Amino acid sequence: MIGLRQNLVDAVLVEITRVWGEEGLQGNVPEYAWLFDSYGISEEEDVQWQLVFEHEIDEMLDEDLDDKEVMASVEDDARVIAFLHRFLAKYQSSAATFPR
Repeated sequence: MIGLRQNLVDAVLVEITRVWGEEGLQGNVPEYAWLFDSYGISEEEDVQWQLVFEHEIDEMLDEDLDDKEVMASVEDDARVIAFLHRFLAKYQSSAATFPR
């Protein structure tokens, strides 16, 4: 399952780069509104993605490492893989790129 999890993370990173370009998602209100309108991805889903990604690269914040609920959401492989499948499918649902 670890290989699948890493493959999904890599695939999401490809999609994020395609959609957001070099600047990436800055996390402001207009960007989140566009992301939801264009891809159906909520700010909450993006935050979950960030937690999963930070866990994958061993760069979680101490406050998140101490939060049992957060850690449960990033350490359960089946839960993370299911989330990544849904998240990736949403990013792959459109060819739209953020207008800069």
